[in-house]
Amino acid sequence: METSKKSFANGDWVEVIQTRLKGFTGYILYRLIDEEGYIVKLTKDPKGCHVEIVIWIGREVLAPFVRLVEEEDLHALIDLALSTNDKQWFLELTDQLPFGG
Repeated sequence: METSKKSFANGDWVEVIQTRLKGFTGYILYRLIDEEGYIVKLTKDPKGCHVEIVIWIGREVLAPFVRLVEEEDLHALIDLALSTNDKQWFLELTDQLPFGG
């Protein structure tokens, strides 16, 4: 898998493709100014087990995560949208919840 040359935005789903964290997935919390990396909240380990790890990860070892997002991950992103007062993102995320979400 190739690394992405583009920048990621807050909330983008990513997969770690190198280092000891290879196979972990999560989402971007924010980019550090003047650094080639991001603060990422990892939510799944390579076996699919739930984790909660917040860590700095270099851009060169991240790739876009293209698999479907699970409902519990949507709830985590909704919490992030609420904490950042991002109404548009909140609405987009809640639209993805199954009925009764």
